[in-house]
Amino acid sequence: MSDDTKPDLPVTTEDEEVNTALDIVSEDTTGTDVDTVADLVSALSLPTWIARNASKAFRQLCSAAVEWPSAFFEGKASERHAISEANTKITEAVTNQIIQQIQVPPEYAQIAVSKHIEKIIGEQINLDKISAIAANELKNSESNNPINSDMSESNKEQSAGSTNRDANRGEEKVISDEWLNSFETEARQKSTEEMQLRFGRVLAGEIEKPGSYSIKAVKILGEIDQYAASLFKNLCSMCIAFEDGTDGSVLDARILPLDVERGRGDLSKYNLSYYQLDVLSGYGLVGSTQNSLYPYDSCIEIQNHLPALPFRHQGLSWILCPFSILDTIQEFKVSGLSFSLAGRELLRIVDQDPIPKYTEALKKYFADQRLQMVEVPNL
Repeated sequence: MSDDTKPDLPVTTEDEEVNTALDIVSEDTTGTDVDTVADLVSALSLPTWIARNASKAFRQLCSAAVEWPSAFFEGKASERHAISEANTKITEAVTNQIIQQIQVPPEYAQIAVSKHIEKIIGEQINLDKISAIAANELKNSESNNPINSDMSESNKEQSAGSTNRDANRGEEKVISDEWLNSFETEARQKSTEEMQLRFGRVLAGEIEKPGSYSIKAVKILGEIDQYAASLFKNLCSMCIAFEDGTDGSVLDARILPLDVERGRGDLSKYNLSYYQLDVLSGYGLVGSTQNSLYPYDSCIEIQNHLPALPFRHQGLSWILCPFSILDTIQEFKVSGLSFSLAGRELLRIVDQDPIPKYTEALKKYFADQRLQMVEVPNL
């Protein structure tokens, strides 16, 4: 290509590129998400190990512009600034080498560098927004926890430390480097509000209780497309789930076979066909069989016995009550399509839509077995 036919490309100086990048950061993050994370975390009265996990996670994920509270980071902010300055100098040197060595017009190299800068900044903005969501989730969790609101700071730390040691045989719950690295890789690409909300909830849950979300669950969340995500939301809106009363982890979640005569669930009338279930199975969110069993007899209220343990449906807690005292049910197992481990983990971050038609069919399913679904207050 001759000089006369070269396209007219915008030529920018290095200073202009840097100023443009700084303008983007200033416009999208300064005074909003980044400051929100710092302000929220510093204002929270978190148990010791949660505060440490929060500091570790946000220090890795948030931009270097954040001036973190010294009580959390003990001078780590200045260390981050030093690293940032060093990286900037390296980037400048590499850019100059590219312009000098690649046998293309300099303006092409400048455009490539500009696009790379925009990509890096865009990914950082995504991480800052997700971190801000996680900080808000931690704030809401703290305000909704009556223990945190009633206990003094010293008692809180003592209680938290005791619970933490008991759960981990003397070891603190520490969010792992491998998990954070995997989370960062998947989360930095998420620019939609819906996906940022889900990743923010996952991050907050892992900060509060490391091990709540496996790396596999994080990768599935990063890979799932919008269509499969909508299918999973529909599935979560119809399932019943049995949770561990001590830590809230989901021990079982499944879709019951409402079509009892056929021995399997026909969900097409609820906008979930067998083909769509195969899509969710391909992502590893549900099992490959509809015939697995799980005991739900502990959910049945029986006179002169321990109180029934509720199961969850539509964000509400339910127990099962026999129609008559003559109906003695000693063992009660339910079958149906079960969620995988990753599916059970991600169930907790999905907002569920009301499906009254399905809930009524579910009540009829239990009624056919002489059990009544009774709503109870959420624990």
